[in-house]
Amino acid sequence: MRLLLDTQVALWWLTGNKRLTKPIRAVIAESDCYLSVASVWEVAIKHRLGKLPVAPQVFRDEMAAAGATMLPIADMHAIATSGLEISHGDPFDRLLLATARIEHLILLTADAALLVQGGPDVMKAD
Repeated sequence: MRLLLDTQVALWWLTGNKRLTKPIRAVIAESDCYLSVASVWEVAIKHRLGKLPVAPQVFRDEMAAAGATMLPIADMHAIATSGLEISHGDPFDRLLLATARIEHLILLTADAALLVQGGPDVMKAD
């Protein structure tokens, strides 16, 4: 399976958060996992605002060390956000969903709004 980890799931994976069940951890371990630069950007913003203790470069480096492939943001990912038929207001989540669709990945998320509106491109993470 080819998974795009959303930012929250990636953070949970790195920190061993119990919200990721053993079956989901097994899916992650057995899959090709990708991390969008959008997630690194989101962590950078939240770190600067004091909402996350992890620095963006540490997040990026630890995700790479854990085996995730970094996925750059491409113009086609940004353009695809305009065609999403979901009302999700978070621009990072919209970009991640669009990226998953363009790159033929499954977005692994715990975001209820994405799970409801994301369709077959989205998988529940908790």
